[in-house]
Amino acid sequence: MTPQEALTEREMHFAHCARRTAIIGVGAVGSTTAYAMLQTGTASELVLHDYDRLRAEGEYMDLQHCLPFTHHSAMSVRGVDEIEDCGLVIVTAGAGQKPGESRLDLVKRNAAIFASFFPLLSRNNPDAIFLIVTNPVDVMTRVALKLSGLPAHQVIGTGTVLDTARFRTLISQHCRILPRHVHAMVIGEHGDSEVMVWSRASIGAYRVAEYCNYLNIPLTSDDVERINNDVRNAAYQIIERKGATHFAIGVATNRIAEALGMNESSLYTVSRRCDGIFGLQDVCLSVPTLIDRRGAHAHMEIGLSSSEHEALLRSGEVLNEVYERLGL
Repeated sequence: MTPQEALTEREMHFAHCARRTAIIGVGAVGSTTAYAMLQTGTASELVLHDYDRLRAEGEYMDLQHCLPFTHHSAMSVRGVDEIEDCGLVIVTAGAGQKPGESRLDLVKRNAAIFASFFPLLSRNNPDAIFLIVTNPVDVMTRVALKLSGLPAHQVIGTGTVLDTARFRTLISQHCRILPRHVHAMVIGEHGDSEVMVWSRASIGAYRVAEYCNYLNIPLTSDDVERINNDVRNAAYQIIERKGATHFAIGVATNRIAEALGMNESSLYTVSRRCDGIFGLQDVCLSVPTLIDRRGAHAHMEIGLSSSEHEALLRSGEVLNEVYERLGL
């Protein structure tokens, strides 16, 4: 049986329209995501929407002029009620994070924004995968899940995919090796309670500590704490200097979108509702998850140190408390 023959009816419908992608919110993150998708040919058709119609039209016009230099894509600007039959809907709409403001401070404002469009959008695109980028992304993923009524595998967040990239980059810099040789992950909240999984971090066949010991590279507890803080505070540091983060998250969102259009699974720390894994229940946060054109279809439970597991449970508690305060 060929891979195409093995697809279910729903998956075949998704295969038909998966290349049509809507981006809801084309501010800095949404427009950067669209630009990255043009560069890689991730979508054959991009639909742009923003509450500021002129902004959406301006981004559309600018991106149109990229087409002669990139993979061809059809593009359009539509109202939210006109967006139908998409295979993927990327949601970046929401209030931006201000200097000194935590991601969790954003939640009430962005939950109200989601309530204004999400029920209609999900009704018009019942087979789509919804990829949430808006911060605080874990809480907003759960809000989107509640407002849409869709199955959990269809509503996922970018989670700690970017944090994981930052973690790998900082380890690579400390160990003086290319980032692609570093295998490490960040789990939990995309935010202050996130957990850097040092117990599983490796470079090739070596644990990071073994690698450093083998090459006489110091790796002290202060080094570990410095890397942890730099991962956790990266967004704050960037926002303080330039007002927003958008390049890395745009590229990361595009990479997740690419994986969501494939038959073969990719393993990413996206945010999805957890139902029992690691002892977590209902909360949306990031753990290793297999994603493909079916969406987020399998969590992968890995061995954690006792302190990492405790920190992950605390991260879930933080997110649950914030969500419960919304009263949804």
